[in-house]
Amino acid sequence: MSLEVADRVARLTFTRPESLNSLTFQALDDLDSALDAVEADPEVRVLVVSGTGRAFSVGLDLALLDAAFADAAVWERVANRLAALTLRLERLPVPVVAAVNGLARAGGFELLLACDLVLVADSAHIADAHAEFGVVPAGGSTARLPRIVGRQRAREIFLTGRWIDAAEAVEFGIALRAVPAAELPAAAAELAARLARRSRACMAAMKRQLAAADGLPVAEAVGPEIEEFVAYVTPPDSDGQEGFRAYRENRAPSWA
Repeated sequence: MSLEVADRVARLTFTRPESLNSLTFQALDDLDSALDAVEADPEVRVLVVSGTGRAFSVGLDLALLDAAFADAAVWERVANRLAALTLRLERLPVPVVAAVNGLARAGGFELLLACDLVLVADSAHIADAHAEFGVVPAGGSTARLPRIVGRQRAREIFLTGRWIDAAEAVEFGIALRAVPAAELPAAAAELAARLARRSRACMAAMKRQLAAADGLPVAEAVGPEIEEFVAYVTPPDSDGQEGFRAYRENRAPSWA
């Protein structure tokens, strides 16, 4: 796994193509460390996650699975770790873009569901796939997927375990758009560059607003939205204040 930062864009890449970027114990540690680095770097405005070779990620590594199926305590630790990582992706104070270059299955599918925006190569295929092996999800996907695709579609995806192509992923709302595989890096870079021009504090506040409102009736969601708004715009040195001053002065804002 590699993490590179340039022009306010962090790029996290799974680099085990020979194993279809399966997730080892070390990979889980590395992902945690990468998220630590993104959180700690105030210059980063967006994180792009992708894979190398034929896969985005096919989930947990076989050696890790061997250890987990042999010891329930290991399973509990791994499941909690994966769930915590997907929550960290959702709560990261910058937008997270998944650039799905190939196969995304099981834990890899759960990771992309936790990203804010998903671009897929037109040759990519994704699946929950747990049912095929008589296993159930453990990374939060049973909570996330119905909110994205609806109750019936989520059940079909989980219970059949079938592969979904890029066009279906867009149709179902799992992905924002599909692009030719050769154009995926450029499409992800273009989207990341657009996001990198935004205020980190603004995007973090918007993500908190969206998370707080998720699943609530509008009348209940308005309160938390207003609380976040007031906390964000009122400090004199806030990016909200700077953005308004820049607008009134007809100049580009200078974000903190």
